[in-house]
Amino acid sequence: MLNYITPEMVVQAAALVKKGKVYALGEELTSDVPRVITPARIGIQVIQENDGYDRVAAKSGEFDPKRQQGAASFTFMHNHTGSHLDTLGHIYRENALYNNMPPPKALGTVQGDAASVIQMVGRGVLLDVAGYKGNDPLPLDYWITVEDLQNTAKAQNVEIRKGDIILVRTGWRKTWGEPDDAGRLDAAHTKWHRPQPGVGPDCLKFLNEMEIVAIGSDNAAVEWGFPVKPDYNRKAFGFLGLPLHVDFIWNRGAYIMEILNLDDLAKDRAYEFFFALGPLLLKGGIGVPINPIAIL
Repeated sequence: MLNYITPEMVVQAAALVKKGKVYALGEELTSDVPRVITPARIGIQVIQENDGYDRVAAKSGEFDPKRQQGAASFTFMHNHTGSHLDTLGHIYRENALYNNMPPPKALGTVQGDAASVIQMVGRGVLLDVAGYKGNDPLPLDYWITVEDLQNTAKAQNVEIRKGDIILVRTGWRKTWGEPDDAGRLDAAHTKWHRPQPGVGPDCLKFLNEMEIVAIGSDNAAVEWGFPVKPDYNRKAFGFLGLPLHVDFIWNRGAYIMEILNLDDLAKDRAYEFFFALGPLLLKGGIGVPINPIAIL
């Protein structure tokens, strides 16, 4: 899907840079990084090497601090925590990825992994639905309709064009650090894990017609209906699941970016910008942490 963005479209997007102002859209990776908390999706663990590189003649513990000191570290994390990109290997059906590529393998994904993305550069558009609706964050379980997207764009005086990278702001990011109902520290982040506002399945036709190559948001899954309700039958494909994920990733070969920080863009009313992303070329990675850049 990224091949829809032509070199000419990249040049046009680059022409949006007028001020040289740069916005980092990724969340800081910490032990309490925003995420869907599960036994597997733990916070980021960074561990320094035991000897801290304070060594001489390869003998740990024998060092001269006046000559040189240094450090190195290991990082352990789940690839779908914090701001991250869902690759084509994330969602598949009938034992096949998009374009009938082979599915992921436990010992290594051959196709559709993070290393296959290389780059994502083009025209970015922020749709601050929370700002447009005057409800920041949007209400619990709010279904963002196609009319919401179109009316937000109209109110912002920004045009949605074919091949755009769309970022939808719900305001849900701020609920991560909120205390519980008694005002106490909430390590489980209960309010963030409530039914989140998101893009509804009725938007799929419009997003497909506009050839949107990627969509991102400041919530956990971009789309409405998360956490998944076990008794709800999705309209897009007739089975339990997240239809935008299935349609974007499996059906169209487009990408999804989750848990972004869109607050500064919204504050500055930066609705159209040059978007650049160079994800880690993580071979076999089904998801990959990202820090997208928007430039005005």
